[in-house]
Amino acid sequence: MSGQVTVVVFAASVLSLLSACSAVEGEEGSCPEKLANSNVNNITVVAPLGPKGDAGPPGPRGVRGEKGEEGRPGKLGPRGLEGQRGERGAPGQKGSKGDEGIGGGAVYVRWGRTSCEEGGAGTATVYSGMAGGAWYNHKGGGSNYQCLPANPEWGWHKDGFQNTYMYGAEYQIGADSPYDASKIHDRNVPCAVCHSPFRRAQLMIPARQTCPGGWTREYGGYLMTAHHTHSRTEFVCMDGEPEALPGGEGNEDGALFYVVESRCGSLPCPPYVEGRELTCVVCTV
Repeated sequence: MSGQVTVVVFAASVLSLLSACSAVEGEEGSCPEKLANSNVNNITVVAPLGPKGDAGPPGPRGVRGEKGEEGRPGKLGPRGLEGQRGERGAPGQKGSKGDEGIGGGAVYVRWGRTSCEEGGAGTATVYSGMAGGAWYNHKGGGSNYQCLPANPEWGWHKDGFQNTYMYGAEYQIGADSPYDASKIHDRNVPCAVCHSPFRRAQLMIPARQTCPGGWTREYGGYLMTAHHTHSRTEFVCMDGEPEALPGGEGNEDGALFYVVESRCGSLPCPPYVEGRELTCVVCTV
């Protein structure tokens, strides 16, 4: 097929040259000479490709190649449906009993006493010490009384006065008072931190001597705080039968405790009474 196409194209080229000789007859030089000098014999004619033939039948299967390297793991697919719950297994062996722990319990401060002996069943004294706080008329310092332990422990220190200060506390008892001024006025105030292991919470209620139903009375007394002309501090429930620490008979001031009295006006009277000393009670449950 290819040879036939080349011959046809070659014949067409010769006929084209002969026609050209006839058209220029009479000009200098003859057609045979031109034909002799032409490069017709050297012309290579490339025929256009024929139509694509039909695909042949598939060849035999080649030899299987070697196994390639393991690829990276693919992305995690969607979570499948939850399977059915299996049967309950047999109970395991009972473990050994752990060490006896300490329950939560209730913790409170008993102001004016050196121990917690009046507390409910099981109440114990965590530690006892002395009441302290900021100087009664300083503008800075803490605003609450502290129950300071009798045996302090020290860390890094530099003796001297660099910052704010902690003072001991004294009773300030007037002539008309539920407390005996001859026994405790200007004396240093003791305190005890108490723990009731069988209680969950503690509450100090002002202006009450009894606890709500279901609560246990730990102790009662009178509400005390700083003087109304001094710097503010907290209200605490001072024990009804207060003790005094030995060796603190002098009027050294520091943090001071005064009995609180009610004032009518924004406080309704009755049931409150003008100028009457307010009681208090500490309860646990």
